[in-house]
Amino acid sequence: MVQINFAAREVNCKIVYYGPGRSGKTTNLEVVHAKAPPDSKG
Repeated sequence: MVQINFAAREVNCKIVYYGPGRSGKTTNLEVVHAKAPPDSKG
């Protein structure tokens, strides 16, 4: 599901990670979190 708020210039979506253990799911989330601007984390 995606919600687009044109007034606030925001895109909100849900991402589902699925796969076997040790396939990089947690690592990917850690990298996305590290690269996101501090004011956009919540």
